[in-house]
Amino acid sequence: MVVGAASSPTPYTPHPTPAPTGLVRTAISRMGRLLVNEGCSLRVIDLPFGAEKGVDDFIVAHGQPAFDALYNTAVALELWEIKLFTLLTYPSAIALNQRFLGQLLVPEGEKLIILKAPKGTGKTEWLATEVAKAHDQERRVLIITHRIQLGEALCNRFGVNYVTEVRTNETGTLLGYGVCMDSLHQESQARFNPNDWVNDVIIIDECDQVFWHLLNSGTEVQKRRVSVLKNLKQLVQNVLGSSQGKIYLSSADVSDTDVKYVLSLAGEYRVNPFVIVNNYRHVAGNCYNYSGSNPKNLIAALDKAIAKGGHHLLCCSAQKAKSKWGTQALEERFRRKYPHLRILRIDSESVADPSHAAFGCIAHLNEILTQYDLVIASPSLETGVSIDIRGHFDGVWGIFQGVQPVNSVRQMLARVRETVDRHIWVREWGMSVVGNGSTSIGGLLRSQHVATQANIALLSAADNADLSYIDQNFQPESLQTWGKRGSVINVEMRRYRESVLAGLVEDGYTVIDAEDVDDDESGAVIESVKAASQELYNAECQAIADSPTMSDAELKKLQDTRAKTKTERHQQRKAELSRRYEVDVTPNLVEKDDDGWYPQLRMHYYLTLGREFLTNRDAKRARAQLEAGENSIWKPDFNKGQLLPAVLLLENLNLLQFITPDVQLRGSDEKMLEFKALAVTHRHVIKNYLNVSISEKLTPVAIAQKLLAKIDLKLDYIGRLGKRENRECVYQFVAPDDQRDSIFGQWFNRDEVFLSESVSVTNNIELQTQGIDTESLDIPQTFTQEDPFVQGWKGLRLKLRQGLDSVGQFYQQMVSQLGEAIGIADSEPYWNAYLNQWQVWVNFGDEYRSVICDWLVEV
Repeated sequence: MVVGAASSPTPYTPHPTPAPTGLVRTAISRMGRLLVNEGCSLRVIDLPFGAEKGVDDFIVAHGQPAFDALYNTAVALELWEIKLFTLLTYPSAIALNQRFLGQLLVPEGEKLIILKAPKGTGKTEWLATEVAKAHDQERRVLIITHRIQLGEALCNRFGVNYVTEVRTNETGTLLGYGVCMDSLHQESQARFNPNDWVNDVIIIDECDQVFWHLLNSGTEVQKRRVSVLKNLKQLVQNVLGSSQGKIYLSSADVSDTDVKYVLSLAGEYRVNPFVIVNNYRHVAGNCYNYSGSNPKNLIAALDKAIAKGGHHLLCCSAQKAKSKWGTQALEERFRRKYPHLRILRIDSESVADPSHAAFGCIAHLNEILTQYDLVIASPSLETGVSIDIRGHFDGVWGIFQGVQPVNSVRQMLARVRETVDRHIWVREWGMSVVGNGSTSIGGLLRSQHVATQANIALLSAADNADLSYIDQNFQPESLQTWGKRGSVINVEMRRYRESVLAGLVEDGYTVIDAEDVDDDESGAVIESVKAASQELYNAECQAIADSPTMSDAELKKLQDTRAKTKTERHQQRKAELSRRYEVDVTPNLVEKDDDGWYPQLRMHYYLTLGREFLTNRDAKRARAQLEAGENSIWKPDFNKGQLLPAVLLLENLNLLQFITPDVQLRGSDEKMLEFKALAVTHRHVIKNYLNVSISEKLTPVAIAQKLLAKIDLKLDYIGRLGKRENRECVYQFVAPDDQRDSIFGQWFNRDEVFLSESVSVTNNIELQTQGIDTESLDIPQTFTQEDPFVQGWKGLRLKLRQGLDSVGQFYQQMVSQLGEAIGIADSEPYWNAYLNQWQVWVNFGDEYRSVICDWLVEV
C-alpha cells in the first residue's frame, strides 16, 4: 500500500470502517517504521470517509486533482501515528457548523458535557449561560484552570469569586469559586476538600492544557501532585456519582485522551459523554512565515510596519531579561528605537507587579489594550482570554522558540479575534522534551517504570530499608494520560515548525512564506537586540547582587506573596541564590545560575567531594515525597528527584578519568575507544538517566564532551599534533576557575552537619548497580582488589595524625571534632578523583567518617 516515488513513499489509509481501522493503522505503522529505518522519507495520506475503498476508486470517483490535493496534505509518519491521541471520535450529540455557538440545550440528565469548537466561536459565552442556569437551580460552580490570571478572567465573566476573593466578597463561596489546579489540596488557600462538592457543576475550560499542567507542570502543583490527583479523582466521582452533578470539558483541542481520562477517574460511575462539536472553519486570514535560524527578519518587518503607523501585538515564548527574543529584551529594544511608542509588556512578572501598568490587566484587556501602540506578551496571554476589540490591531506577530507545546502557539495567535495578518517565526526543532524524549507511549512509560524500580532498589540497598510499602502503581490512568500527551508533545517537538504550520492551516490560516530582508537590515536588527538585551541583563544581574540580605522569615514572607515589585523580586532572588550556593552572590553567579549551573554543579559535587552524602540526600527527598503522597508516588516526579542512578552511571563510565590536568587525549587512544564502546553499548541507559543521546557516529571525544557537560566541564582543544600524514586533534582538561571549589567546601560543611548517624558505605551501593536497568554495566573500577595499597585496611584501628594543620580547614575541623579518637576502618580505601586522594570509611563509634588515608595512622 505504497504510492509515490521510491525516494519518498507515501502510504495511504483506506476509508475507516469500524472493524479494520485499528489493524490497518498497526500495519501502516509497522511497514512505515521499516521504511524509515532504511532511510526513507515517509508521509501518510488519510483518505476521507466515503464509498471508495482505495486510491483507485477515489481517483475514479473524484478525479486526479482531488487526489493531488490529498497528496499535498500528507503528514510525516510520526505525526500520523500520534494523531489518534489528538482526535475526538466520540459520537456527537449536537453537531454544528456555524460561526458562533449561540443557544444550545443540554438535556438535564446529562452529566459529562464535552464542548469542542474552534477558537473564537463563543465557548466561554455559552459556558457563562450554563453557569447562570446552575445558579438559578441553586447549584454551586467550581471553575478549575491552570493559570491564576485565566481563572480570574473566567470568574469575572461568570460572576463567580476567584478563591482569593471569597473572604472579602459578601457572596463568599455561595455561588462557588474559581481555583488553579495547583490549589486542589487541603493546605492551599482554598482549603480544598473534594467532599464539599457533590450535586454541583465543575467547569474545566481549556481542559487539555489544564490536565497537562496537572500531570507535568513544575509549578506549585509538583510539590503536592499526588494529593491533587487524589482529590481530583474523588471530586470527579463525587460529582458524577451524584444525582444532579455535572462536569463540563471545553477546548478547541479537546480529544479522546481528555474524555477517557475523566471517565477513567470516574471509576465505577459509568456515564456517556454528551458531545457538542462545532465543525465551523472560518477563514482566519493570512499567516506570514519567516524563515531563518532566528527571528531577525520578522523584527525587521515589524519595524517597517511600526514606521507606517498602526498598532501591533507581539507574542513571545520567553520573558526573562537574558532571552534576546523575550518580552523584556524586546521591550527595551523597541523603547530605544521608538521613544514615542506607547508600549505595554504583559508577562507573569508585569501582571503581578503593583507598580506596573499591566498589573491585573488580564481581566480587563479589551479596555486597556486600546491605549497602546505595541503590546508585547508572553504565554500569560496564551489561553482563555478573548481580545474582541475591532479596528485596533493591524497585525499579530509571534516569536516561538520551541518551549511551548504546539497547541499553545495556536492558542496564543488566536487571542485577537479580528481577522488581521499574522506574522510568525518558529524554531525548526523544539527545545524541550517529556521524560526520556520517546515518541511512543510505551517507550515513555517503560522508562519511568524501570527508573522507579531502580531508584527504589538502590535506596533499599543503601539504607538497608524495606520500601515495599511504596505504592508504585498510583493512579495508572493518570500515568497513561501523561504518556499519551507526552508522546504527542515529543513528536511535535521533533518537527516543531512543521507541526505549528500544519496546525495553523487546520485553524483556517493561509500560510505564506515571507520574503527575507537584506543582510544589512537584518544585521542591524541583531545588533540592536543584542545591545538592548545585554545592557538590560547586566543591570538586572547587578541589581540582584546589590540587593540587601534577608532573614529566613523575610524570605518566606516574600515567597508567599504573589504581588511583587521588581525590587522585591531581586531581593528574593538574591536570598534564594545565597542559600543555594552558600557563597556571596555576584552578577557572574546570577548569570551562571540562569544558564542552569546549579544542577550541573550539584551532579559534580555528588560525583566527587559530596559522594558520601548522596544516599542520605536521595533518601531524604524520597521520604518527603512519600510523606506528602501518603506512601504513594508520582513516578515522573519521584525519578526526577533521585540522583543516585545518574551518579553511579557516570562512575561506572569512569568519566572522571578525563579530568586529570595536563594529560593529552586523542580520539585514537585505547582508553578513549574503550570509553566510546562502553557508552554506545549502554546508550539507552544513558538516555534514560542522563538524557544524553549517544550514537555510533559520534567520536570518543564528542561523547566525552557531552557527558562532561552534565557537570559543566569540558576538554580544551590544543591543536592537531603528530606527523603530517597522521595528524590528530588533541585535547586536554583545564580546571575551571569558577568558584566551584569554594561552593563545594560550603556544601560539604553543611552536609556534614546534617549527616545522620547511619551512613551507607559506598561498597554496599556499588553491589546494586545492576538495578539501574535490565542491562548491567560491568565496568572496571578505579582500582582492583589486587592493588596492594587498598588491601588490608578493613578492621584496622586508626586515628587522625596530629600536626597537619597546613592541609586545610576540613582537616582542622575533623581534628577539633574527633581529637585522638580511635576508629575502626569499615572498608577498603576508594579513590576520590576530585581530591586526587585515597579515602576510607572509618567508624569512630558515634559516627562514620570518610577520611583521607594520608591523614590516618594505625594504632
